[in-house]
Amino acid sequence: MDRNTRTLAALLDALTEIGARHALIGGLVAGYYGKGRATVDVDLLVPKRFMKRLQAALERRGYEVRTFPDMMRMYVPGEPESVGDLVAQEGNPVLRAAFTATTPVALLGLPVSVVRRGAFVALKFHAALSLTRQLGDKIQDVADIVRVLEKEFGPEDEKLAIAIVGKMYPGAVADFEELLDDVRHGRRPKI
Repeated sequence: MDRNTRTLAALLDALTEIGARHALIGGLVAGYYGKGRATVDVDLLVPKRFMKRLQAALERRGYEVRTFPDMMRMYVPGEPESVGDLVAQEGNPVLRAAFTATTPVALLGLPVSVVRRGAFVALKFHAALSLTRQLGDKIQDVADIVRVLEKEFGPEDEKLAIAIVGKMYPGAVADFEELLDDVRHGRRPKI
């Protein structure tokens, strides 16, 4: 069993124990909707009110947990890289909207709630525009969007993405539609 599978299984077990909903986001979802890529952690949205209980449940399972405003990171003891990032779904309007747009799937052989394709693309667009995100991560965000669009992105996906992107800032929808147009016409997207 690989590390992401072990991490996801532990997270799902802990979430079930405390009765919390979740929404899988990040690299694993990029592979599900687009093209598989290496990812070193499992990213989930969870309700903030469950964070302390989730921390305790993960610590009982042998993980180290570090808390930050609106998120937690889980670590295998003695290892420097986190294996899981748990983000409070209430952190901003984009996260809140994505948390309500999920679908059940089997991923890594486990039943998980995944943000829907349009919500995932909106999250990646939001991340790519973040002022605090590293350039390499922004490039990965755009690459994830491109891979999803190349594989499958229908009218309902686009409608959902636009509804979520519209919560970002005035003019975000026009910026997002420009990115979609660039990708669809083989132009390098501007972020």
